[in-house]
Amino acid sequence: MQGSGLRVAVVLDANGVPEWHRSVAESVRALEGVVLTAVIAAESQAARPRVEPSHAALRRMAIDDVVPDVPRIRYATSIARGTSFDVLIDLAGVDLDCHPPYGVWRYGFGDGRPFANGASGTVVRLYRLTADPERAVVLGDGWYRARTPDAWGTRSVAARVAPWCARALQQIAGGDEEALEVATGSPQSTAGCLDMEPPDAPLSRVVAVADTLRTWLRRERWTIGLVAAPIEDILASGALPEPIWLRDQPPDRFYADPFPVACCGDAVRVLVEDYRYHPKRKGLSELEIGRDGRLRRAVDQETLPPRASYPFLLRRDGELICIPETSSADAAMAFARDGATGKWSALGDLVRGFRVIDPTLVEWNGRWWLFCTKQGDEDQTELYLFCAPSWDGPWNPHPLNPVKSDTRSSRPAGQCFETGGVLYRPAQNCARRYGAGITINRIVELTPRRFREEPVLSLLPSPSSPWPDGLHTINSLDDVTVVDGLRVERRW
Repeated sequence: MQGSGLRVAVVLDANGVPEWHRSVAESVRALEGVVLTAVIAAESQAARPRVEPSHAALRRMAIDDVVPDVPRIRYATSIARGTSFDVLIDLAGVDLDCHPPYGVWRYGFGDGRPFANGASGTVVRLYRLTADPERAVVLGDGWYRARTPDAWGTRSVAARVAPWCARALQQIAGGDEEALEVATGSPQSTAGCLDMEPPDAPLSRVVAVADTLRTWLRRERWTIGLVAAPIEDILASGALPEPIWLRDQPPDRFYADPFPVACCGDAVRVLVEDYRYHPKRKGLSELEIGRDGRLRRAVDQETLPPRASYPFLLRRDGELICIPETSSADAAMAFARDGATGKWSALGDLVRGFRVIDPTLVEWNGRWWLFCTKQGDEDQTELYLFCAPSWDGPWNPHPLNPVKSDTRSSRPAGQCFETGGVLYRPAQNCARRYGAGITINRIVELTPRRFREEPVLSLLPSPSSPWPDGLHTINSLDDVTVVDGLRVERRW
């Protein structure tokens, strides 16, 4: 790479460029330290859609309308001769006798079902090609859910992955080119993930009406369960025992998102989301649950914000701090508990101007980290990360945000925990539906410039359980682990 910047060329289809390819080129050109030196016009080998795509990101435009001020080069197999690129991004799927220093990059799309135990979705990878056409180095990957009767899907996978090339180039241009080598490892098989374009699955009006009717006829009820074992034992055993489920839950509400406050002999006190069906209202309550599952007491937490959920708890110097989800306030806020009165008082905002979903803090390697998703269409898929010198900030966004795009294992599902010197992060598995299960991730890299984790355990509710339809929070205190379970019920 020369001092003028990282030199990048993009190969586009001369007969028409999908909108998302234009987004790839524009995001590359917007990077500091990167120069988009050429657009190579080629006859694409990718299959063309038979009908006009429903998603705007897949609709085509003239190649002359894409970054028109960037020089054009006519495609030839030996395009490398007489040209000088550091990276070549091939969006047309052509054969190139080209070996730039950082390789030829290409997207691959595939049916996500084989990668998610049959759940409908799309698997995506950004490849660096190798001499073996059946193997490539994976620079980035993700999994996006398709719309199902139980959940909405990603509207446009293409639009979500268009920034991936720019994100990888940003690491190289920033001097962290080793990060790509460390993260990617050896070449992997490209089987099942070779399509040049994502699927286009328009939602018919009939399906939309059926989904609306189905939602009207049923409702979700969550409850709380206790497991007489710490989370480290669950990880070691590789399975979640059937919890002791809450008894005597009022029929007009559900309880979810349990965070343990204290273990008190034969009872456990937990802070939970308390959602009332009529009128639709949610807030936070503290429950006292006997170890036999009996609900002994429920107290509304009126000094915590209304419409809050996911009451993340942090213990610091004998003080109990709650950082609930308050995305409607466009902020993540912290509250301290008065040990004498049980009331909460505001400490201030941790993050403002960002609609934080499920804020989860952890201290690791001398820094504080905040994991979350962002309220919106992809709040079950795209993981965001913030870093700070102290738990109360100042919080700075990670340069690779969103650091992960995977509906199977992104959205936080409880407190991170350490065992054997390794940090683990529970996440929701929303591949089939919101909160269908939990994935325990092992964090491999966590620095101000890098993030990488890998799934090590999947926890799903038993089909024979009285709460068989979901599991989306897990937390542990002392010798008890608390979870929540879902049952989908008919309204009438």
